[in-house]
Amino acid sequence: MTRSKGSDRIRAQVVLQPLGHTGRVRIESGPLAERIADAAATYLAMDPDDVLHGFRTAAGQDAPGAPLTGWSAVTSEPTFGQWVSGLARLGATAGVTAASERAIELVDGFAETVGPDGDVRMSLYGYEKLICGLVDTFTLTGHEPALALLERTVPWADRTFDRARPTPSAHDFAGGRIGPTSHARTLEWYTLAENLHRAWLAGADDRVGEFAREWHYDAYWDRFLTEPQPGRAWPVPAWLHAYSHLNTFASAAAAYEVTGEDRYLEIVRNAHTYFTTTQTYATGGYGPSEFTLPEDGALGRSLEWRTDSAEIVCGSWAAFKVSTALLTYTGLARYGDWVEQLVYSGIGAVTPVRPGGRTPYYQDYRLGVATKLPHWDDWPCCSGTYLQCVSELPNLLYYAADDGLAVLLYVPSTVSWEHEGRAFGLTLETSFPQTDDARLTLHGSGRLALRLRVPSWSEGFSAAVNGEPVNAVATGGDWLVIDRDWRDGDVVDVTIGAGLRVLPVDARHPNRVAFAHGPVVLAQRADWTMPISLPTPWEMVDLEQAFEPGEGVRYTPVGVGTARLPFGDLRPLSEIAERMPYRVYFDLDDPRIV
Repeated sequence: MTRSKGSDRIRAQVVLQPLGHTGRVRIESGPLAERIADAAATYLAMDPDDVLHGFRTAAGQDAPGAPLTGWSAVTSEPTFGQWVSGLARLGATAGVTAASERAIELVDGFAETVGPDGDVRMSLYGYEKLICGLVDTFTLTGHEPALALLERTVPWADRTFDRARPTPSAHDFAGGRIGPTSHARTLEWYTLAENLHRAWLAGADDRVGEFAREWHYDAYWDRFLTEPQPGRAWPVPAWLHAYSHLNTFASAAAAYEVTGEDRYLEIVRNAHTYFTTTQTYATGGYGPSEFTLPEDGALGRSLEWRTDSAEIVCGSWAAFKVSTALLTYTGLARYGDWVEQLVYSGIGAVTPVRPGGRTPYYQDYRLGVATKLPHWDDWPCCSGTYLQCVSELPNLLYYAADDGLAVLLYVPSTVSWEHEGRAFGLTLETSFPQTDDARLTLHGSGRLALRLRVPSWSEGFSAAVNGEPVNAVATGGDWLVIDRDWRDGDVVDVTIGAGLRVLPVDARHPNRVAFAHGPVVLAQRADWTMPISLPTPWEMVDLEQAFEPGEGVRYTPVGVGTARLPFGDLRPLSEIAERMPYRVYFDLDDPRIV
């Protein structure tokens, strides 16, 4: 079969194109490189026969291997598609050939359990993830049978899944009403359109695209067509499933991609604003007890007793997708801020998935004392999105533009690309956030615009080319653009401008705060220490006098609160080990025991 190329079907205008899926980006060293290597080792150590055991048993086939545990005790339906997706992405973004081969092996093994009628024996919850894995395996490895299998399943899904599409509410927060058969469970149905649209863009037949449109969530999306007037709350319902109600905007972004209708892009832009201004903590995480919250101080109050402050791994995945879409179709640098928060303090601050399925799930930001604990079941949903998040990290760094290259994150890495028929490369060396500088060395010669993202939190961002300062204004949340004729070996030195910040949880709790160094949220070890206090209002405090910087990203409180109380230093949340007590949020005006 000859398929239309995806680029022939895209109706939206691409402003910036992420380069990670081309295989031309590599993260060279540092914590992110270590996380990628660890994930590759962990997931490639899983026996494919174990992963496929439940599917083969259900199909009445010989089933070598052993059943998995936890969420995958019957079959690996809840995360199978995400594991396949993450493996295919690892192959493309990190050059792990064995991961690409494993994705193909799992797809082919699963296909043998699917009969001619396309019945995959899944609920919509698992089927949506399966579609993602099949699309990624086709687009990133070129394995044609993956897309053929997807096309074969759509008629089955069309006649199986409940078209009532129950509207989520506080009493059914993920739209999971049970239909007339066990296959009709429609939990999180409004996330399905994304990967069906992606499949059609990849060349699937038109029936796939038509089926995608049937699963649009217009009743919710349309509430985001306009922003509210200043001082007014967003006219959207609260107490809905937080992760999936952000993730649904990846479907809206895909609808924009296939139609080019501006309304969809406006919806995604406004949804991003809503989540980042009303729902998120300092880390970029959101969704205490997995709910969206009303704008009445509930976010701050949740810190008083909730341990499940943010479903951080799945939440990071949804935010990465929505932010990447906005960067791609608007080209605005400010959409990199949420990505950066989560890279350092969301997915980048959790403990890794361990062999056997021990998985991070929630992050705990409770006042008083918090801890990092794995989910109580093996192989939960976050074991799937963890691999997807980690495999996607190289795709978050660099974007190609018509006139050059955009650098989104300052991570030790390399990238190569072509511009106007010339081959270019760039090497980025940095120890950020341990240091505040980065060096970019350009390989190749010719005219191009180099865009450097200036983080919204930056104070004193600057750049110099071959030692000569760049005179362009560096505005937080924008690009610093260096447009020039480049010579091979030109060097750009960047000062990023990170420093200590105080971040109130919401407007109703101005003194309930977290501390951050640039995008890196800081934590205080809670063993044998008292919470940090500052004279209030904290805006009047000279932070340079109140905290003494230490080695790396460390701050020690000095001369604040009651001197005879022991105050622990602040360090990156990512450095806090599992089960170690810590604090992220502090009530600065809380009375102390003396």
